[in-house]
Amino acid sequence: MSTIREVAKLAGVSIGTVSKVLNGSDVRVDPESRERILSSIRTLRYKPPPFEKNQKAAIANNLGMIVPDLFEHPLVRNSYAHLLLDGVLERSAFHQWSVTIFVATMWDDVGNAVRRKYDGRCDGLIVVAPQPSHDIVPSLQRRGEPVVLIGTTAWLDHISTIDIDNFEAGRLVAEHFLSLNHKRMGYLAHPQDHVASQERFAGFKSVVGDGVLRYVSDEKEELMEFAKRMRDLGPERPTALMAWHDGMAIKLIKALQKVGLHVPGNISVASVDNSWDAADAGIELTTVDNPLHEIGTHAASMAIDRVLDPSLPSEIVKLPPKLIVKATTCRYVSPQHVF
Repeated sequence: MSTIREVAKLAGVSIGTVSKVLNGSDVRVDPESRERILSSIRTLRYKPPPFEKNQKAAIANNLGMIVPDLFEHPLVRNSYAHLLLDGVLERSAFHQWSVTIFVATMWDDVGNAVRRKYDGRCDGLIVVAPQPSHDIVPSLQRRGEPVVLIGTTAWLDHISTIDIDNFEAGRLVAEHFLSLNHKRMGYLAHPQDHVASQERFAGFKSVVGDGVLRYVSDEKEELMEFAKRMRDLGPERPTALMAWHDGMAIKLIKALQKVGLHVPGNISVASVDNSWDAADAGIELTTVDNPLHEIGTHAASMAIDRVLDPSLPSEIVKLPPKLIVKATTCRYVSPQHVF
């Protein structure tokens, strides 16, 4: 196992300078030296010891899993996080590995957090739905850590990802709406505009064309205002809406119903995930299946494989989506054809 002394020697710097980069306190380290240090860490596959000096550095047989801080009751009420974690735990247990869960807000001070919470405790990381604007993934990538992303497509080299084919998911929903004679269609996105949402919208737009209406809303109050706008548009409103995931679709349908619009009679609604949340809400939602348990098991295997064999190349896995048609979409009939 390589040492910090070997990293410093290869990079041509002092041990103290290497330590500053590891601890994220490298403001005064010039960029060229910093890059040499990170390159040396990757070359030597250096694994820093835990932050506490009384702990031993060794292969921990432990994966870290970073989830966003946007989940309320993540294991009880959020089927997305629940099913992903279930798959990660199942595959990790098969390999006799453990899993440590982190919340994204714990990583706000990325340099210090990597050192305190990751080094020596986790051998690889699974990151759920990271935003490109956050420095978690680049920070780990620069250090050559084994990282697998879920719910996105890698935007950096040497990073593996697994998700459904989100472009195809959006395309499937749009094709379904067209088959039901809908002409005015819209897409409802999250304010943060996650990568998966962007890809789904791109697939949707590839079928509908540049005339597709794109709306941004999420919170219950915002969706209620959106529903009122749909009601007030009258015959000019979209007749079919795709929400970027089931949770948003459920809130949207409830808001539309509260303002007197019928789903699917006035507006057809479809989304992505095929979660149990819709069934719990008593809604037979047309949706694209997202095999989250399978994605979780694959992600764990991909991460463990790259810990055990760092020479493995990164890979981008996109599972084929499947549209499940239920009761929230129907054929559009123009008012002048109703007798």
